[in-house]
Amino acid sequence: MRTVSSVGLIGAGNMGSALAKGWLRSPDRQVRLVVWDKIEAATSRLAAAGPIEVAGSLEDLVAAVDAVLVVVKPKDAKELLETLRGLLTSEQTVLSSMAGVALGWMREVLGPGPALFRIMPNLGVERGLGVVALAHEPGVAATDVQAVARLLEPLGLVELLPEDQFDAVTGVSGSGPAFLALAMEGLEDGAVAAGLSRELARKLVRKSALAAATTGGAGTEAVEDAEGKNVRSAFERAVEAAVQRSRRLQ
Repeated sequence: MRTVSSVGLIGAGNMGSALAKGWLRSPDRQVRLVVWDKIEAATSRLAAAGPIEVAGSLEDLVAAVDAVLVVVKPKDAKELLETLRGLLTSEQTVLSSMAGVALGWMREVLGPGPALFRIMPNLGVERGLGVVALAHEPGVAATDVQAVARLLEPLGLVELLPEDQFDAVTGVSGSGPAFLALAMEGLEDGAVAAGLSRELARKLVRKSALAAATTGGAGTEAVEDAEGKNVRSAFERAVEAAVQRSRRLQ
């Protein structure tokens, strides 16, 4: 069974920062974090968020951790993985959050060695309220899968899925928060148009988002009206568009 007690983050952008901060927020945090980004300012900003070590180079980062988490744009995948190829050992674990970058392709570039996993998190991981899809390549030991799943648990809901379902996950949990934010903004604007202050409208919408409409109440009638205006279909089309975009990245 592989040990996963230290994580090296390659990439300190929005998602890399959200993942790191999610682990830092965990009350029983036992993960040691090391970060490297080619943009030094990004690395410094993230390191200021808490007890995170900064690696001086990719070589230093890989040598210091059990698991490497790649959080960079897909266009940078080939160059980065080719660099990592000669640095990783068979005892290490590699996790990738790169959209559209398949495990099989990663194995071809990296060659034999570390266990490979793919994750698809959303930004809710920063508050421990995220959704993280998890897939692994064939042949990974069940105990290693369990170790990685435990590593990710402080970030939110972890779902072990076949890799071919990742595009659908991107359309729902990846893009879903943006869709819901848009819907909430629309409700807020409607409340302001009806005479409420912006502050009160925002408060009411956020509270309402935490509860389902009461059966038989005004909320049910409002939902029925929204159904009549094809709001459900609009969300379905939005999810489908997000899924198709994820597939085009491959």
